[in-house]
Amino acid sequence: MHYRTKVHPKNVESPFRPDEMFFSVTDLKGIILSGNDVFYRTSKFSKEELIGAPHNIIRHPDMPRIIFKLLWDYIKSGKPIVAYVKNMAKDGSYYWVLATVMPLKDENGRPKKYISIRIKPSTEYFELIKGLYRELLEAERTGGMDASYKLLTEKLKDLGYESYDQFMKEVLSKELEAKKDVLKVETLYHTEHTNHFGRVIKRIFDISLKLNSIYDSIYQKITAFENFAKVLQEKSNTIFSLTDYIRLISLNSSVESFKLGSKGASFSVLSAEMRKNSEMGNKIIEDMKKQTKSIMEDMNLIVVLINISKLQIIMITKFLREVLQNLESETSSREEQKDIETNLRDLLLLLITDARDIAETSEDMQSQLKKIDEYMKKLKILIKRLEFLYLNGMVESAHHTETSFSIIFTEVNKLVESTREVLDSLHVPLFDVIQKNKNMIKEFKEVEGLVKKIYEELNTLEEIPQEV
Repeated sequence: MHYRTKVHPKNVESPFRPDEMFFSVTDLKGIILSGNDVFYRTSKFSKEELIGAPHNIIRHPDMPRIIFKLLWDYIKSGKPIVAYVKNMAKDGSYYWVLATVMPLKDENGRPKKYISIRIKPSTEYFELIKGLYRELLEAERTGGMDASYKLLTEKLKDLGYESYDQFMKEVLSKELEAKKDVLKVETLYHTEHTNHFGRVIKRIFDISLKLNSIYDSIYQKITAFENFAKVLQEKSNTIFSLTDYIRLISLNSSVESFKLGSKGASFSVLSAEMRKNSEMGNKIIEDMKKQTKSIMEDMNLIVVLINISKLQIIMITKFLREVLQNLESETSSREEQKDIETNLRDLLLLLITDARDIAETSEDMQSQLKKIDEYMKKLKILIKRLEFLYLNGMVESAHHTETSFSIIFTEVNKLVESTREVLDSLHVPLFDVIQKNKNMIKEFKEVEGLVKKIYEELNTLEEIPQEV
């Protein structure tokens, strides 16, 4: 059992560099099973002191309890979570991290361990969080956890976020983007390892660099996905209101043609045609609404998982580099080698699980995107029919002294023009995202192949083979 002597917080930072990352693995109760050198060094605990200790051994009293409640709620339900955390080192000094905590699942999809990857925060969100956490702590002191949660929800809404999910997606994306150059994985200078373990780790490191290159390419697609999601969100309301406008115009046209009696027969025919167009458009729009909702959900999930996967592959390569550098100066015991193998297997399992989730979601999204393309083609046909009605309506209006019809059909023309403009503005980003998504699906097949190669290398270390 691990006990911690009462430590008083000091206003002194326990530093780690912006290009450094660390991870820890815990069991389902939060007991630390392993970590890497940067974790031990930054926390100022020895490896022996941390292994077997509860993860809250490094908890800082400045942390609101509601953040840890959120964390446990997420990971117990099998979902990853991203959160800013202030930790306390063994000597009372502090260090801030952006922690991404992920459940490592068994073959039945149930969490069996938790892995937390931490990077040094640096964006404007981090500065905002410091003040927010002070307010949450005060709310907890006076009103308990309920008051703290209510305040957190209100503050997020004030910032424009409907949920913590939305907030953490944005935070991880911005923090990784801010560090894309800092966290670049450096290639290792050529070294010869005399023992089998060192040679295997070097080969795995080389494969991980190839994986990292693929993930660089995948990561660059996030912008296209986010841009399309934004355009689709902005333009869809205009498209979805199309049939309401057609219905309204056809109703006005029917009323005016009724007033003219037998003289309004031709207008009555045109009004009936518009009603038909309204019904046809309504079916297209209703189907398109469902597809749009599904695409937005898929796209949000893909963006989050790509960011998390990018974080994972950088962590894997940095960990391997750390191991190789250690092997240059000292030999490792079989027990230490087994720890390294276990950590690699855990990190790889996370990576391949998320890769498969992204690939599956991408394939689903691809079919949804193609359906959106089909609906847009149908809407263009509808627009042509409306244009034909507009031209006929204007010809008929010219034969009558009644001006109300020319006004009505001028409105039809405005509707035609505005809808065509919206559909045209969606065409290029839709084609772009379909192509990028198609390429990404291929890239994830490459990821799977490379991860299998790493497992094959690990299995040469006489470790009990584990299912990929």
